[in-house]
Amino acid sequence: MNEKEVFEKVKEIIVDYLNLDESEINADTNLVEELCLDSIALVELGFRFSETFSIPMVEGDPDLFIMKNLVNFIIEKMEK
Repeated sequence: MNEKEVFEKVKEIIVDYLNLDESEINADTNLVEELCLDSIALVELGFRFSETFSIPMVEGDPDLFIMKNLVNFIIEKMEK
């Protein structure tokens, strides 16, 4: 998967989980500050990313709350 495909899949997972409009999410979206995700939502999304991309559980690093950083993290883990 390339970066665009990973981004679109991550966005799809978040949109589905939070019942959002796709236009609410872009590369600079902060999942906690802008979408008001709480710790339970972060854990659930972490599980979904882990299952979807066959990677270890996404960590709770605040840098990963920003979409572009999360996408880069997932790509990095998929390459290992």
